Amino acid sequence: MGEPTAFYEPGPDGSFVATEATQGPWSPDQQHGGPPSALLVHAMEALLADDGTGPDGHLARIVLDFHGPVPVAPVQVGATVLKPGRRARLLGAELSVDGRTLLTARAWWRRREPGLVPDVPVAAPPLPDPEGLATTKAEDDLSRYLDRGWIASMDFRYVSGFHATPGPATVWVRPRLPLVAGESTSGTQQAVLVADGASGLSAALDFRTHLFSNLDIVLSFLRPPSGPWVALDAVTALDPAGGGTTSTRLADTSGYYGFGLQTLYVAPHASR
Repeated sequence: MGEPTAFYEPGPDGSFVATEATQGPWSPDQQHGGPPSALLVHAMEALLADDGTGPDGHLARIVLDFHGPVPVAPVQVGATVLKPGRRARLLGAELSVDGRTLLTARAWWRRREPGLVPDVPVAAPPLPDPEGLATTKAEDDLSRYLDRGWIASMDFRYVSGFHATPGPATVWVRPRLPLVAGESTSGTQQAVLVADGASGLSAALDFRTHLFSNLDIVLSFLRPPSGPWVALDAVTALDPAGGGTTSTRLADTSGYYGFGLQTLYVAPHASR
């Protein structure tokens, strides 16, 4: 089998077939959280496009809840309008495998009206151009976690911090593959595809000794993201009883546009 050319291939009956590019760091049989999360955004944006409202606004808030590990297998997705509205509408989506719901999403679509209020940008230091930074590769002793699937399908360029050194990190990330074969990937899909990785990129503990699983991810976007580069300025805090929270500022090459928050379960590998 050759190298994957996308995270998903269209399958029969509206399904999407996960490729090896979706693999997460903990098991080659389980997807990283980013691709299935982005696939739900794909479903919600398709729903908006069908009723003609998509171009007038954007998904301003996205909440994703993980109900269990998503296997590297064909998945079914669906989206619906939960609350219609002219200026804002609430959407819902879910992803299932063999009839079992494993990931759900809710998102607020917000109408955009340019010039309505003054611009008050996110207060944060400017970021260097990602094109001027070196691509980062996994070190040999971390390759079994970092050199496959989702991670191998991304171009990482660190501004500060490093994947082999626990602690906060600021890093530019660019997907090397489209989300769905034969389709362009929207800026919001790219942002969600990348944002789930913030908890790993800013891990407070070593990959080799601990796992940190996302229970959810909450994203709030001031404006539509523009790809292909996504900057994550992330920091993770831990509680000794196994709790973790990752907070992230997100940017593109035009500046910061949003925030992310993740709730984590953190434990030594042997405790699984």
